[in-house]
Amino acid sequence: MLRSLLCCFAFYAVASNVAAGEISIGNDSGTQVFTLRQGTTVVKFSPGAGANAYSIRVDDVEYLRQPESLDKLPGVGFGNPVLYPTPNRVKGAAFEFGGKTVRFQPNAGGNFIHGLVNRHAWQFVRSSSDSTHAAITCAADFGDGTALHSQFPFPHQLYLTVTVREGAVRWTYKVDNTGGTAAVPFGFALHPYFVYQGRRENTYLKIPATHWMESDKQLPSGELVPKDQLDYPLGEFMSLEGTRFDDVFWGMKPDQPTVIDYRDVNRKITIAASEAFTHLVVWTPDRPYFGVESQTCSTDAHNLHAAGKTREAHLQICQPGQTLSGWVEYRFGE
Repeated sequence: MLRSLLCCFAFYAVASNVAAGEISIGNDSGTQVFTLRQGTTVVKFSPGAGANAYSIRVDDVEYLRQPESLDKLPGVGFGNPVLYPTPNRVKGAAFEFGGKTVRFQPNAGGNFIHGLVNRHAWQFVRSSSDSTHAAITCAADFGDGTALHSQFPFPHQLYLTVTVREGAVRWTYKVDNTGGTAAVPFGFALHPYFVYQGRRENTYLKIPATHWMESDKQLPSGELVPKDQLDYPLGEFMSLEGTRFDDVFWGMKPDQPTVIDYRDVNRKITIAASEAFTHLVVWTPDRPYFGVESQTCSTDAHNLHAAGKTREAHLQICQPGQTLSGWVEYRFGE
């Protein structure tokens, strides 16, 4: 009964904002969709399909890869999936922490990839809007007895708020371990599928990292290679033509954002993030889209941490009674 009342209240709260033209609810292929609008910036967001903000349109230009139908949205393939608690690969689909061995079902050869929440049906928590923003908050429950806890046995709550402002979209996460009795080891990341605007050769990317992480089959060794030892201009704008990145970069700082420059059409995306986001994964396959993934930790961070490479891994650890949070923001302009 309480759950029903809460759901009714949630729907009423959202519906009350529809009159302002800022938040509305729809349904596509059986998937509930929240549309958040602020000026010419429109985001479509589906909590039930992995909390994926799968469409970002600014001035009527779409920036993310779209599925043919929303029944294909859950998982990692379209829009901007959330990667948690293990961004990208976990070597051998297992890690040890705090005396526990955690094993996942391998889904990338013998490894595990992209975490647990991108197919999870997140729960709506609240919405808000005014003359400057529209926002939705949802939650993924890792409490005792939940399906998520059975795969990642560290009881806690994960909250995600997507906030839309004119020309900007922000994701804010909060890991809540205030009721827990054990530390929660995690990483948080976004996996956007940016589509090219114009020609690939005239799409430029600036990665303001200080180091590249040496890796074998997309699994970092923990060895950091300074940018002056690389054969491409890390930290400067470079064309994505001819690149085949699937790499982890280290040394990101809040005052040095990543920038995508679509020079054919005079558009830019500036990717800013809070200080927790020390790593960036760049993926440039031979396809009409590419990835620039802001991460709070390295790929395979749990195993690197266990091997003593704590600085390189930057595994986030939320202690009992604690909350940890951070944010990523995409800013769209010329």
